Amino acid sequence: MTWAEATLRDCEEMLRAKAKTALSDGRYDDAVHLASFARAVNEAATRAESVRLSKASAHHHALSQAQLEDPRQLAYLARTTGHPAWYSRDRDVLVKTVTSKKSGNRYTVRASRQQVEAIVGYLAANGGPDNPVPTRHIFTALCPDGSTPPAYQGHVVLGWLRQIGIIVKRGGDSGYVAPEAALLAEQFDDLWQSLPPHV
Repeated sequence: MTWAEATLRDCEEMLRAKAKTALSDGRYDDAVHLASFARAVNEAATRAESVRLSKASAHHHALSQAQLEDPRQLAYLARTTGHPAWYSRDRDVLVKTVTSKKSGNRYTVRASRQQVEAIVGYLAANGGPDNPVPTRHIFTALCPDGSTPPAYQGHVVLGWLRQIGIIVKRGGDSGYVAPEAALLAEQFDDLWQSLPPHV
């Protein structure tokens, strides 16, 4: 963590403590103001962290020019532009927020961090740049006991990894490739922390 981020986090903790004290003393207006300041500082620290992580790992997970020129990638981006999925994290849960094309209503689908790690680990071990892995094989990582997990959980994980450029869909049923599969496992914590908190 950089000095600036650490300072912001310290400031947030101090403001939270003061808000808690104000609340216990019955100074409700002060508590509300202090909590508001703490939230603003938290958001600034989260943005700073996100920028740092983006810069630090850009060469690992940014889409290459070749990927951007891939017609399948362009088709995917075109399909999602009108109603893009929004990914965030709620403690140890990956949350995908989607706007329904039919009704315009928003809804969420979720996958646990454990499920995300399982798929990332599977891709790191099996999904190199020249080795497409079919979706059905990837989903076996979700249930090592051989049971069948709900498909939507696997699709939440794949959608996020695809949106941030970690994996690329190949044509037909050939599945996904991870251009930098060997780095996936060591990048995972940074990628997870770069997800904005779910609100």
